[in-house]
Amino acid sequence: MSKKTGVAVVGISGLAGDMLISVLEDDTFSFTDLHLVDADDEAGERRMIKGQSMRVEPISRFDFSQIAVVVMASDAAFVQEWAPKIRAAGALLVDTSGSLGGQAVVAEVNPHALASSKEKGVVFSPDSQVVQSAIVLKALTSIAPIQRVGIATYQSMSTHSRAAVEALAMQTSKLLNGQPVDKGVLDKQAAFNLSPCVSELDEAGASREERLLTAGVQACLEAPDLPVLVNAVMVPLFYGSAQMMQVTFAEAPDVKRIVNMLRRAKGIKVLDKPAAGGFPTPITDATGSDNVWVGRVRADATEPNTIHMWIVSDNLRKGVAINSLMLAELLIKDYL
Repeated sequence: MSKKTGVAVVGISGLAGDMLISVLEDDTFSFTDLHLVDADDEAGERRMIKGQSMRVEPISRFDFSQIAVVVMASDAAFVQEWAPKIRAAGALLVDTSGSLGGQAVVAEVNPHALASSKEKGVVFSPDSQVVQSAIVLKALTSIAPIQRVGIATYQSMSTHSRAAVEALAMQTSKLLNGQPVDKGVLDKQAAFNLSPCVSELDEAGASREERLLTAGVQACLEAPDLPVLVNAVMVPLFYGSAQMMQVTFAEAPDVKRIVNMLRRAKGIKVLDKPAAGGFPTPITDATGSDNVWVGRVRADATEPNTIHMWIVSDNLRKGVAINSLMLAELLIKDYL
């Protein structure tokens, strides 16, 4: 029996789906048998990829038995509804919703975890915040053992939902025209504002995003006891993701060595110049980039074992599309 190599991308109509199409158009992947699938009421349109017009096929009539890997870019409810059918057909799932459980895997951090994920039939491509944090922290582990991590995230509306992006656009337009705003799906005005609580809080006062980032970093670094303190803030940006990270090592590191090592690390781009425009931003540098960008790397003024750094990335491109497609490619190449 010949090896199955087919890849299906499910959920084309959402923000993540749009970005997956863009990445497939721009980047070079080894997929030779690609299919686009969506909910029945979203199917039928055609998308262009590498000069080829591809029809979006309805999920209820799609034959997953000839597919090796399915990348699910849909919301949790849709994933849970269709995952049993896809798994029953013998395809492996790369889930971006996190609703199916499974090991969080970042292609440039812990690709070896795909071996155990294959046995379970589900690979979890984690939140974009986890992806950019884990890539940087993995590179830093070669410097000295990490004792503690602190992360403050500055998340755009696209890390929340398409509805949040649309609410920000409407609020911004109304305010610029002197009109009162509607909150829409948001708890408070988002335009020209900041929110220190992205979602519901648990008994300890942590939001869902904060819990997921802590657990995701620990899982990808295979360091379940590593203290990871997270504070997530929603900012009035449509796209992009930013973090200020503090990393405490077992011994005082050399900042110049860290910067040089980050410059050589796969998936990382360094822009660290103490001058105007010398540090990366989510819009001018990270948007459309396949890399995580790092800048403002500096030692703590009072704690010699701690460094600070600024990290940005294109949350939909790098955090969702690039990672999930890299995982699909690795599964086909090395594990099927």
